[in-house]
Amino acid sequence: MKNNKFVGPVYKESEAFILANFYEKNTQSILYIGKDDIEINSIANKLKWLFPNDLIFTFRSWDQIPYDLVSPSKEIQLERIKTLYYLNSINKKKIVLTTINAVIQKTLYKDFILKNSFEICEDKKINFNDLISKLILLGYERTSVVRDKSEFAVRGSILDIYLIDHSQPIRLDFFDDIIETIHDFDRITQKRINKLSGKKFIIYPSCELLITDENIKIFRKKFREIFPDYRKSHIYNLFTEKIIPSGGEQFLPLFNEKLSTLFEYLDDYSVFLNTDFNQLFETRLENINDYFDSRYTSKDHFYLNPEYLYLNKNLFNNFLENKNIFQLNSFNNEKNIQTDNIKGK
Repeated sequence: MKNNKFVGPVYKESEAFILANFYEKNTQSILYIGKDDIEINSIANKLKWLFPNDLIFTFRSWDQIPYDLVSPSKEIQLERIKTLYYLNSINKKKIVLTTINAVIQKTLYKDFILKNSFEICEDKKINFNDLISKLILLGYERTSVVRDKSEFAVRGSILDIYLIDHSQPIRLDFFDDIIETIHDFDRITQKRINKLSGKKFIIYPSCELLITDENIKIFRKKFREIFPDYRKSHIYNLFTEKIIPSGGEQFLPLFNEKLSTLFEYLDDYSVFLNTDFNQLFETRLENINDYFDSRYTSKDHFYLNPEYLYLNKNLFNNFLENKNIFQLNSFNNEKNIQTDNIKGK
């Protein structure tokens, strides 16, 4: 990246104040690419204290290693989808904190987020049975009692659901096809707490991989093109039966006509890079290729090449072309400038 500007010296855990300094003095949004979840969560807490009324988002990577036969947690997937939804719908200055692992990984296209999210509120007309069908389609689990996020339960004309961005599950009381009242309730005692009049709630997909008749056809077509011996694949057969296998999310590219990147959800932004960005970036790309090679050479070779799931160095640099890029430097690095002089375009 030829247009890097070096910023420093940066003392450990002072990154939030450098970002805040730029944010106050410029009109651009900020994308900070950090080391890991621990770092960006720490920065987010500091920034929320400095700017309690501003838009600060985190975007984390899946919490499993590449090509592992373990699915990312529902919590991570829900949080990622929520962040993408707001990045897609709010056109205001913001700060987005992500990690190298997350920004390299391709993600859902904008149309997916818009198509599979909807709003509910008091007095909204929505067919009760259609709502149940939508929740199942969006990956919510129907249970007898709601205890965990992304679960829902039905009792007569009452529907309970636990949304990712609400601290308590909510209870919808229907009168015919009208949401008459909405309350939150205690997930242990199941007793109502507060009536939530005038509040609106967004229902997002509960996971990044949704199974429909339409995208199963897309998957089957793409899988056959990539793997001529597809009949030998246990993964292929499970998906054909509409069963998501553990780790099936790594086949996300085959269920979508195209994927997007976090960069494509942002507009008019400057990029700040962690002090060890270059080393971490190279290591991550190397690890991805190593994980793929070790899986592909095993008896089960039905794994997608990294290009389907991840950005390579050239694609990554293309997305940052003509952007303001600030490389943070550690205190001991010789290339330093004073942060007081940081300015946007």
